[in-house]
Formats: sequence, structure tokens, C-alpha cells
Amino acid sequence: MKTLNSYVPHAWLVPALVCFSTACSFANDIELKNAFLSLRLDTTTSLAQVTNLKTGTVYEQLPGFDVRNIKDVAVQVKDSGRTAHVSFTFNKIATVLEYRLSPDSPVIDVKLDMDPNQKIQIVNFPVPFTVCGKGFEWLISDGYGLLYKVDEPEMPDRSPKAITAHCVEWAGLFHPETGEGYTLIDKDFYHGCLSLKLRDIGGKNTLVPEFGFGSYLGKFQEPRNVTYIFQQSGGYVSIALNFRKYLMASGSYRSLAQKEKDNPAIAKLRGAPVFWLYPGHNGEDVLKILDDMAASGINKGIVGLGFNAYISPEQAREIQKKFNGIVGIYDNYFDLMSKEWWQDNGYPKAEVDWMERYKRFGRIPEHVSTDERGELRANRGKYGSRYVDSPVMSLEAAKERLQAELPDYRFTYRFFDVTPGAALWLDQDYNPQHPANPKQSMEARLSVFKLFYDHGVVLGGEGGGAWATPYYTVSEGGMSCSYHMEGRMEPVPPTEEYKRFNMSQQKKVPANGIVYGDARVATWAWGDNTLVQPDYLLKKDLFNILYGTAPSYHISLGTYQKNKAKILESYNRVVPVYEKLFGAALVNHRWLTPDRNVQQTDFSNGWHVVVNFGSTEFALASGVKIAPMGYHTWQDKSSKGS
Repeated sequence: MKTLNSYVPHAWLVPALVCFSTACSFANDIELKNAFLSLRLDTTTSLAQVTNLKTGTVYEQLPGFDVRNIKDVAVQVKDSGRTAHVSFTFNKIATVLEYRLSPDSPVIDVKLDMDPNQKIQIVNFPVPFTVCGKGFEWLISDGYGLLYKVDEPEMPDRSPKAITAHCVEWAGLFHPETGEGYTLIDKDFYHGCLSLKLRDIGGKNTLVPEFGFGSYLGKFQEPRNVTYIFQQSGGYVSIALNFRKYLMASGSYRSLAQKEKDNPAIAKLRGAPVFWLYPGHNGEDVLKILDDMAASGINKGIVGLGFNAYISPEQAREIQKKFNGIVGIYDNYFDLMSKEWWQDNGYPKAEVDWMERYKRFGRIPEHVSTDERGELRANRGKYGSRYVDSPVMSLEAAKERLQAELPDYRFTYRFFDVTPGAALWLDQDYNPQHPANPKQSMEARLSVFKLFYDHGVVLGGEGGGAWATPYYTVSEGGMSCSYHMEGRMEPVPPTEEYKRFNMSQQKKVPANGIVYGDARVATWAWGDNTLVQPDYLLKKDLFNILYGTAPSYHISLGTYQKNKAKILESYNRVVPVYEKLFGAALVNHRWLTPDRNVQQTDFSNGWHVVVNFGSTEFALASGVKIAPMGYHTWQDKSSKGS
């Protein structure tokens, strides 16, 4: 998938990365104020500064572009001093920012506007707020939630100069001791990305935020809206809860309990791990694995059979009859591969014939998205060129595929690769036969999800944006951050980057669990599944136990036989706890020791979990002692039976 850096913005939008000071001088300013916040606007540069009146902390805008290119600033104050209309030109492009201060809460709404027909690719306004030199940390909803220090941050090897969240949706800034900070929300979910760029501020490496709002098919077209919710305390937990409340109020939320009313099969997800099984040419391997699992006490799970799971309909029915769980298949409405692509990549004829029968090939070029130059969009990687499916045409392809399968297969699970986690602001189609801007792309992708949801299929997928929550239930890869490994069925040695980010209890927090914990299930990525890092198997299990999430196993018959003891150990360790926590909201998470090695989570059904990631024993106030790399669970007496 293309990243922000794949595009070359118009010259007037390219950040010059010029830092003028760590604070704005605000020689000529206008102030908006309520009981919680003071918002000051510089009438020379258009930059803003917010003071939390309850704590005294000042939040600044530190743009990565040369503010001397901002001209003709005019500020009009309206609504009894609650709204400021700021107009200016940036390299002769007329731009408007509207700041609206809530009359009775610590909330600021910001709207970016300009001529709908203005040609753009990326816009870096409005500039997000930050606090330098005070020990604050950024919360990004990557890998269930990752923390990055603002001051002198530890950076990943593969992106040493910037951290980029491709779909901004939400993020946060907070102080780990006081808990004060703010929640940042892109109110439309699909407009752009947030980058944390490493810059020299006062002689120190500092992560400074920058928006990158994308176009609507090359033009601005409609306003972009973001919200800041400031807080005195609560830290990353309050930040995640703020987004959860917004998501629920927007209507883009459906709990597991609500989904179960629509589809009773959701009940089978309780305590269910994910097993990706690779069946060979006739499905006999799958049946052998399931027989052995049942004999060993594994009686629940989600069984995924892969994109090219060309087992016979009879075997599919036997698998679903034999296995008391959810059985399904891989699917993809983002990458389009032709029949020739599969043949060129060495897939056997029987497999290619199966995919052709069940409409697994894309229509090329009819259903391919085009870019702004009119060229077919393609993702080029180690597997060669794979074209990008048109969002608008994907519903037609899904209907054809479903119609072809239904007489023979009744799969109860569907894994959508790429699509649920797609960066919608990049998922655009310039093809005049089926154009789609980011909003239309989101609506088209949702229509595909709804089609399968209405047919009683449990939906999962790679990662997953907030916009997909109403239909999307299993977030495969939701536990793995961008720096995870790709081992799949064979172990791979962990990189230092993997250890420092994906498996760090100091940097990892269950932010997405707080937002979505009672709406969708999260697992490790299939390339980062429970088995792929043997040295981290126990630690992954402990994260699953702490967060109330599902383990995952990526196996063939051979790797199952080789790792059976490890699978059983992991299953018997995690599943009994996961069963208790399934469907409950994760309401709180906290560190019990300064080094963050001992952590506690609290759930809405009264269950509590404490995990000790440290190397020494930890004693709870109740007297219970938790061994190193151990855990303890208990339920409030008033909640017994729930």
C-alpha cells in the first residue's frame, strides 16, 4: 500500500521543516476562553496556542513549514467569543480555519476549509498541538496501542525519522504521571494521516505532530473536521474512552452482544482462538488436525482455510459438522490477481481451476482502480504486481463470488485481507467508469461487509478501522504493531525493533481494547502468530490474558504435529481466562510498578487481571503473590455469575 511519502505534494504544501522557536511569540493575538481552556490566535501567523486553565500547561503548534509563507491573516470572532474564523493564504492559496470552543467543556472543534475545486494532494493544516520538554507521551492506536515519548524518543529502525499513522481516526497526547493531555479525533475517519516527525527543538530530538489531509480525487471538495478533548487526568485510558464515546455516539459501533442478536454464530467466538490451517490438495490434512485437536481437548476456535482452500464441498461440510466452532475462508477485495498471476507464481492447475470456478480472479482491467494519471493502480512487491480493486466494483465481485459459493459451501467465517485496515484517504479511484473518493470508498467497502454480514457470516480482517466496526468482528493482527515479524508457520529470529516495540510492556497498552473490546475480537497477525516467536510464546499469552484477546496459530499438518505440545500449553493457559473476559468492555488499565512490569486490567463484568512481566515476584494488597511471568485473575463478589 502507498504511504504518504509515495506522493509528491504540490510545492506550496511541502513542509520545509523549519523550526523557529519552541513557543510562539504571539505579539498580536486574539483570545477565546471558557472555564477550562484559553485559546490564543496569532493574527500574524494564524498559529494557535491552548492553555489548560486547570493545570496551567501550554499546548503549542510547531509547524514543519515556513510560517513566513502565511500571508493576509484575518481573524473574525463570533458566537460571543467562542468561535474564531481565521482566514489566510499559504503560497497564494486561500485557506480558512475555524476554531470553535465549547461553552461548557474542555473541547475545541477545528474545521479546515477552502475552495472545493482547489487542487491538492496533501494539506498540512490544521497544525496539531504539542508540549515539548515536559515528559509527555504520544498514544497511537497501532499494535493495540503504542506509546512514544515526545522528548528524546526511541525510534524504530525502519522509520527513524517519523512515525506515521496512515488513518488518523484518533490519537492522544498525555503525561504518564499526571494523566493530563488531550484526545485528537478525525471526525470523519477517512481524511488523512497523522505523522510524528523527529525534529530538533531546543537542541533535543522531539516528536512533533503533523497532519496530512488528502484530496478527494485531486481536489479539496469538502471541509475536514477534527476535535480536541482536553483532560486534567486519566492518561491514555481517558483518551481511549473519549474516542469510544465519540464512536458510539456517531452510530459507527455495534457490540458483540448486538451482533449475536443478528447472528447467533457469534456466541461460538467465546474463548475461541484462531487457527489458520493449510489443507493440501484435498482437505484431508485439515480433518486429521481437527480430529487430533478434539482428542486433545481443543473443542473451540475459528478455523481459517486460506484464500486457495480448494477443498471439496463434501469435506467443507464434514469439517463444519465435526468442528464445534467457526469455519471460514480468506477473501480479498483490495488486491486483484489475474489467473495468469497465480499460474506465474507456481500455483498448481487444480488450485487455479478451483479459484476460477469460484470467481476468485479479478476482472482486469475493468475492475481496477486508476490513479490521477489514468494508470492502473498496482501494489508491487515480492510477489509481483497485484492490481488494486475498484471500491465501487468490489460489491459486484462479492455478489458473484458469494453466488458461486453458496450452492457448495456455507462458510460461517470470512477473513477480509487489507480492506478493513485500508487507509481510505489513499483508497481512491480516478477511473471515470467507477470513480470513488475516500468517503465513497468507505461506503463501498461497507456495502461488501454488509452483504456477507446479512448472509450470517462472521467477519474478520486485517487490522481494522473504526469505520468497519458495525459489521467487522475479528481483528486479525490487531495485537501486532507495524514492526511485527513475518514468520507464519516457521519460527523467525526476533529483531531488536520487534523486541523494543511489538513485545514491550513499557510501550504497549490496550488502547484499542478500551475502545473496541466488547465489539470485536483481536488476535496477533498471522505472520506474527503465537507460535512464530518461540522465545515470546509465553509473553504473547500473557498479553492475551491481560487484554482479554485471542491467541492465534498458523499451522499445517506438519507444523501442528511438531508444535502440538506448545499449542496445547498455550490453549490451556489462555482460553479459560479469555472465556471469562469475552464480550466484556475493558474499562481500565494501569501500571502497578514504576517500571511498568506489573499491570492490571479491569473489565465491565467484574473480572480483574494482573500480569507480572517482571523477573521478581509481586505481591498484591490481598496477599496473593504473582510469580515472574505469571498472572492472577479474580472477580468481584457482586459480579459472580456474570
